[in-house]
Amino acid sequence: MNRIDEHKRTAEESQNVGRSLDKSRRSFAKAGVIAPVLMTLTSKTALGSVYQCTISGVQSGNVSSHSEDMSVCRAGTSPSVWLSNVDTATDPNYLKWIAARVCPFRVERKSNGALYYKKGTNTPINPVPPSPAASMCTAILAESSFSGGTSSTGSQCGISGSYTYKNATTFASIFDPTSLSDTTTFWDALSGTGVKRDACVAYLNASAGSIQDVSPAEVIKLYRLCAFHEPFYDGSLAVTNEVGAAELLANLHQ
Repeated sequence: MNRIDEHKRTAEESQNVGRSLDKSRRSFAKAGVIAPVLMTLTSKTALGSVYQCTISGVQSGNVSSHSEDMSVCRAGTSPSVWLSNVDTATDPNYLKWIAARVCPFRVERKSNGALYYKKGTNTPINPVPPSPAASMCTAILAESSFSGGTSSTGSQCGISGSYTYKNATTFASIFDPTSLSDTTTFWDALSGTGVKRDACVAYLNASAGSIQDVSPAEVIKLYRLCAFHEPFYDGSLAVTNEVGAAELLANLHQ
């Protein structure tokens, strides 16, 4: 092989190596572009159901017209269980009410130690409740965060003479402190329908730690957005989607 042929072969080999390296680089670069996209799509698929159960998900509008997907947000306890199990012999939940700083109903104790309580505004009086209701009444009367006192008049349970009492928590005291003239109890709001009921059960579930992505304070904000068109901020994100907020509240329970 003469020098000219050797030089030509060397040049061709160099070009082949260059093409091979260039192809490898392009393949690697292409993979580098595709990988994040695939990861992003996978993340959205994996996290989408969780994301729409968050405050950010509410504002994104993902929940609107996708109510069938909101079932993934269901957690905690139903309104009926919160109401019916508060004083039952089997699995009473009154300690969870107390932990949420919600007094379910008016409780009174006569000077002789007899206990009475009244469920809601239209519920008959329950005199001298047996255990575990007696334990419930004692625990409620011992809770310093509940309003109450001692009186000899105005008993809601028909007591004559001196008695100690704790008041039922009102809906407004939690969700609308500027409208305390509304004396609807939390219990009655939870017993009702609509966004007030949804807000109450979501608040209890959030307080009990049953909802992963929404706190009790955020439940209040969601309700106020629905009821009073009151937007709020989640970090730097302005949350204004009233429809999404109502839909999320309606699904934060079983």
